[in-house]
Amino acid sequence: MNLLFNGRNRVTSGYRLPERPDHNGLDIVGDDSKDILSPVEGVVRSSTIVTNKSDATWEWGNYIRIDDKNGNRYYFCHMASRAVKAGDGVKIGDKLGVMGNTGYSFGAHTHFEMRKPDGKTRLNPAEFLGIPNKRGTYMNQKNGWGQKGSDWYYYENGQAARGKWVKDKGFWYYLGTDGKMMTGLQKIGGKLYYLNERTRGGLPKGAMLQTDGNGVIQL
Repeated sequence: MNLLFNGRNRVTSGYRLPERPDHNGLDIVGDDSKDILSPVEGVVRSSTIVTNKSDATWEWGNYIRIDDKNGNRYYFCHMASRAVKAGDGVKIGDKLGVMGNTGYSFGAHTHFEMRKPDGKTRLNPAEFLGIPNKRGTYMNQKNGWGQKGSDWYYYENGQAARGKWVKDKGFWYYLGTDGKMMTGLQKIGGKLYYLNERTRGGLPKGAMLQTDGNGVIQL
């Protein structure tokens, strides 16, 4: 399963359901991350915004179109910003841009739409993503680190770990109750720990340095 966002992907409107039979895609909100990740490998054919309201495409606001090797088209709409340009090759998991509220949109989300190579025949994007075509929250089965803005999170089976220690590549890290990787001098479980504040000397940011009971670093 390769969804659009790390963590929770909340579908707010499905594909051609009875309540919206003319809705030709999925509206998806990233609850844990706003970065839109490509669910497909292909080439960016469009990365633009149309402001002329005589062109129906203006409703998409900032949008990107990717074509896969078979010519199928994938549209990602309403972006706050775009991270790729026309002609770029993308792989699954590459960042395409940031979820937004541009064009004809009510609340930040990504309208994800698919079409056959003719550009007219619609495809069900829920089937492609491997999720039900209905409102609900679905998880990317991601494990490991993910970044949101300047903050880092550690995902276990698609969910951000919270309020716990995690060990990665021989280093210990602590995730706060909000899931953010903590840095600096921290009191955890009644003891003081120093968590590296920046990458240096081969020691990753957030990695625990050995300290005494008062937080003094032991060299």
